Amino acid sequence: MAISVLLLLICAMVLIFLVPHSRYGLPMFFMIIGIIFTTISVLFQYYSSSSYVPPTYFPLRDLDIFIYRFVGHSFKLPMKYMQLVRNLGVAIYLLGISTLIDVIRRNVKQGGPDTSVTAFLVSKIIFTVLAAAYLCFYSTKNAFSAYLKYHSMNDIARHRLKLLYSLTHSVFSIVIAIYMFYPLLFFLFNLLKKKMTCFLSTTIILFTSVSLINIAFYHFIFVGLFKNSPSYVFNTGFWFFNRIKRIPPMYISLYPVFALGILIFIVISINGFFSLDLIAYSRNRVLKKQIDDLNYNLKDVFHSEKNLMFSMNILANEALSSYGTDEGKEKLERIVAISNKQMKALSDSLGAIKQLHIKPNAVDIRALTDEAIEQAGIPNDIILEKRYCDFPVLCTLDKYHTLHAISNLIINSLDSLSMRNDSSSGEEKKLVITIEASEEWVYWSLWDNGTGIAPGSVRKLLMPFASTKSKNSNWGIGLPYAFKVITSQLGQMHITGSKKKADHHALVEILLPRRKKENG
Repeated sequence: MAISVLLLLICAMVLIFLVPHSRYGLPMFFMIIGIIFTTISVLFQYYSSSSYVPPTYFPLRDLDIFIYRFVGHSFKLPMKYMQLVRNLGVAIYLLGISTLIDVIRRNVKQGGPDTSVTAFLVSKIIFTVLAAAYLCFYSTKNAFSAYLKYHSMNDIARHRLKLLYSLTHSVFSIVIAIYMFYPLLFFLFNLLKKKMTCFLSTTIILFTSVSLINIAFYHFIFVGLFKNSPSYVFNTGFWFFNRIKRIPPMYISLYPVFALGILIFIVISINGFFSLDLIAYSRNRVLKKQIDDLNYNLKDVFHSEKNLMFSMNILANEALSSYGTDEGKEKLERIVAISNKQMKALSDSLGAIKQLHIKPNAVDIRALTDEAIEQAGIPNDIILEKRYCDFPVLCTLDKYHTLHAISNLIINSLDSLSMRNDSSSGEEKKLVITIEASEEWVYWSLWDNGTGIAPGSVRKLLMPFASTKSKNSNWGIGLPYAFKVITSQLGQMHITGSKKKADHHALVEILLPRRKKENG
């Protein structure tokens, strides 16, 4: 059990390192620190009065005993301070819950720019009142006052005082349990209403980690062997835990497993929860190198394409000079316009091709998307549905690269729709772009009912030169480029889809950090 303190300290250090990279790091840090404080308080109490004997089968048994003796001998505290450490641990844990509520609240999609101020204030008021009431009720001063009153009363008054303290103790246990699990209920409620700006991986990790930590902490402090007992207040004047002569081997064995499980879970879930996975980091380094190699060779590609467009332009102008019908003239004029537009786009890209350096500015993602739509050119046979939020949404982005990334995604969808076999399906070709925002994130998605994407091919599509389309017209660079642009700006990008006969679609979802001051 003592070794769990060391494991939890490692968890806390890892989380502190992750706090700048993830909003979920800070609430988890407070929760872990709260567990550390309460665990130390238990070890303090039992060091001088109980036997601590880890079972022989327990790994690192000698280290566990050494840490137990070191903590108990080095940090001897009077009884009243043991209870204070425990109470502070509970208060810090509740602070973590309050911070988690605030983080989740800031990820709820907004119907306007200032809809969550009331929820923020209510969350802080509830935490302040609950923590202050807990620290006051379970303080050694209050326990000693109750002890003196109890021994100065008659039997009927004593019974009432005992009943009052037991009832208050039970109410605290119930209210704290509700408060601990409220963030998950709040999250689930908004998730079912499709109002959360987060991906499925974050949802699973959040529910799993917070639920397990809450259950373990609540059992440890309010239900299990180490819970406070009001009966000790009237017998000793202190909030004692159960006074036993030997800590059961089950607690000594299982508690370090719980601490180790938290540490392992944090490490393996960093990518989905904290956006900083070592495996993903290595993969992104490989991807960055491939993107750099791609940029190095794109000049030759654009030169060749530009020459092709130049030749097309000459031929189209020659044909235009000898047209025979009005319809032929209209088509040739369209070819000229397309070639001119393509030559300009290629010239711009040729002048801007270089290493991917982001130059952020305040950009309205709605206006940027509209510009990308105009740049892509939606054919008349495709229905475009725009589901934008009705308020300005600013992001701190590199406009040039983000515009081209969104354009690439839209063009990929148009290519997929153009390849669809309409004879096998009566549904119309459809493209749906959604933009929503919470206080922290901007949610952008692109859905099409083209040829679809097989779930197993998503990872492959994010690698340069991998494509499901014809190699004569597609080089497979659009998705990797878009992925690199989004992740370079602290965003996230997920691709899902289906190739089932009754459900062929592709969905690209993007989360981008929202600018803190919309008017800044």
